[in-house]
This record gives sequence, C-alpha cells and structure tokens, in this order.
Amino acid sequence: MLNKILLPKFLCPLYETDLVRIGKNNDGGYSIPKQSLSHTKLLYSFGLNDDFSFEEEFHSKAGAKIICYDNSVNWKFFLKKFLLGDFKSIFKYINHRAFFDGKNKIHEPKYIAPIGTFHTVLKEEKIIDLNSMLIDSSLNSLFFKIDIEGSEYRILEQLTKYAPCMAGMVIEFHDCDLNYHRIKNFMENFELQLVHIHINNWDFVSPKKFPQALELTFSPRQFNKMIANKTKKFPILLDQPNNPLFQDYPIEFND
Repeated sequence: MLNKILLPKFLCPLYETDLVRIGKNNDGGYSIPKQSLSHTKLLYSFGLNDDFSFEEEFHSKAGAKIICYDNSVNWKFFLKKFLLGDFKSIFKYINHRAFFDGKNKIHEPKYIAPIGTFHTVLKEEKIIDLNSMLIDSSLNSLFFKIDIEGSEYRILEQLTKYAPCMAGMVIEFHDCDLNYHRIKNFMENFELQLVHIHINNWDFVSPKKFPQALELTFSPRQFNKMIANKTKKFPILLDQPNNPLFQDYPIEFND
C-alpha cells in the first residue's frame, strides 16, 4: 500500500510565491504564479488534447494572446472519440472551434521538436521548435504550459535559452523515474526558480516510490522569496488529485 512519495532533495522547492490555480478541477488544472497573469502577454501552450480549460481561464484573467501547438487535435481526433463512445466529444469540438478564433486564440496543428527532426508521417512544415517561433523574444512576457508526453526532454536546452523571456512556466515531466538526472541538469541551468511541485496520480509510481509524472511550476526570481518554513508540506491546499478517485499522497524529500 502506497502511503507517501519519495523524491530527491533537488526537487524540493526552496522558493515560494503567491499561487493561483488555473484550469478545470483535477486533471487539466495547474498552480501557477499569481503575478504571471499580470505580466504575460503571450501564452504558449504545448499539448492540448480535448481540454483547453487552462487556456480559456488564463485568457479570461490575463487577457493574453494564446497560441497552442498540438498536431494530434483536429476534427478526425474528435470524430474518433465520438465513434468510440465519447458522445460529449461533439460538444467539445464545437467549443474548440468557438474558442480558437484564429486571432488572439490560435491552435496550430504542429508538433513541438527541434527543427530537423524527421518523421515518416509528418511533413517538415508540421514540426516547429522554440528557435523558429521565438524570433522576437526580447520581452519577458511569455508564459509556457507544457504537457507533451515525453517530448519535453527534446526542448529542454531551448527552454533554458529562452528563460529570460518568461513570466512563468508549468511543465509536466514524464518517465521521471528514468529521467530524473535530466530533470536535475535542466533545473541547475534554468534561470527561473522552482516554486511548486505536484504528482500526477494517473501514472505509475516505481517500487522506490518515485512517480513517473511530475508537474513543476517555475517562477521568475523577482516574484519569489525564500521559503521561511523549511518543513513546508506538499501537496498544498490549492492542489487537486489528477485522478479524483485517489488521493494525492504526501511528498517526502531525501538525499
């Protein structure tokens, strides 16, 4: 019986800021820096599926332009879900078409990966990376929401490069028990500070109580302060279990 999560100390947030939860209850919502809402002019969202509640609420509260990238979401995606018995998918498709107006709220059906990546099915123009989308990146007014099922590791170097442009970032790491050394290396070189951590309880936990999926929130230094209470507990009251049928287990940090 699992009663706690065990994580290395490098994943323990040393800084804190005022957080606000954006997006729907349970899976799809994230805790982000409250100040990010007033400092963001453009939200880049990588990974969409059929849930844009985060993007919708972020736009409502921040007034920011939104550009989402997900090459898997189109009318065929919703039709397949409908044929498999998800009859609500027809309404999700209608809402998707209504929300993404092509002006201030844009859905680009493209795959996020370094330019030059080859795929037998995807055409070259269907692949995009940060270097090609952030041609004018002089303003520190960008927020990133990243949930791309393992492809996040392919763009970590570029995220580090463009950190000075960011007003915040929330990212879901996958297969963390196998890639924790890559996450550690990224955090050591990333300019923004870790201010929150949450376990996605839809995924497996290893025999060593290390979760496969982690949601990490990063905040610019000017928004943050050192955590005075070194015994701060996670999850926090703002958190909700991704899978509502099971609780969020407490996190312990070790050497």
